Amino acid sequence: MPMNKDNDVKLEEYKVVYELEGSLDLVSKYFMANQTEDAKKMFSFVCEKNDLVSTVHRIEKWNRWSSQWEIQEDENN
Repeated sequence: MPMNKDNDVKLEEYKVVYELEGSLDLVSKYFMANQTEDAKKMFSFVCEKNDLVSTVHRIEKWNRWSSQWEIQEDENN
């Protein structure tokens, strides 16, 4: 059955760069999401589920056309 193009979901790859409480190392976790806010919510869910206290340093989105990560601006600032 052909899929209607209006129903196609465009997922993008996001990288959350963060540090865990008590650690000096930065860690990256990757998510497929529709938008930056969804990636933030998924990261928060993973932290809550695993009882992790973290500080996010940045969120990046993969630009497949330029083959590089692009820092996403915080929409709350």
